[in-house]
Amino acid sequence: MRVEAIIVGAGKGIRFGEIQPKQFCLLWGKQVLSWTIERFEECKLVDKIILVLPPGMKEYAKKVTFNYRKIKTTVEGGKERGSSVFQGLGAIDEDTDIVLVHDGVRPLILPHLIEKLIYETKENGAVTLGIPIKETVKKTDKKGLVTKTVDRRNLYSIQTPQGFKKDLLWQAYKMASQSGEWASDDAALVERLGKKVKIIPGDERNIKITTSFDLKLAEILLKTSV
Repeated sequence: MRVEAIIVGAGKGIRFGEIQPKQFCLLWGKQVLSWTIERFEECKLVDKIILVLPPGMKEYAKKVTFNYRKIKTTVEGGKERGSSVFQGLGAIDEDTDIVLVHDGVRPLILPHLIEKLIYETKENGAVTLGIPIKETVKKTDKKGLVTKTVDRRNLYSIQTPQGFKKDLLWQAYKMASQSGEWASDDAALVERLGKKVKIIPGDERNIKITTSFDLKLAEILLKTSV
């Protein structure tokens, strides 16, 4: 079983409010993206890593990632996350069985969860991590008035990595590329094919760094895990 991981770090980080993209900000003296890469380096089932970065960052990446043995190549991302993942898929080897897709700004993913995801993907074809929603969920109209209180049972907040049989993910992205209709996550594209996606338990520490508050939270979580 050959496994390759696409780590997507091509975002501009507009919501983060910093000059540099959030994936390059320092977390405990090391860039967020470096922490993320190391988690996949530690997972014995991951064979190679494809890094997707913003345009113009490939030379910079060489200076930062030269000491990571699993990075096969670095590619430039597109304007949207979907197009960035599609660029990464183009670098996947033909003999690869399973492809993982992970947000570069989720540096606290645990290697044993990556391993579990791989085994589940081997059995089910398409798998994602998820956390049951705890808070009450309400739907509103454009004016902010509540139109419905949603039953939160069986509702999940989705995390990455997500795992897929290579041919299945390629089929989903080929269709999305032709239509120009991307999605907020890779599993949604597979769902459009009429295929089932399994959710397995994620980890509350596996946060996505989107704001400066998230970065501070990641520092606390990282401190308590070492």
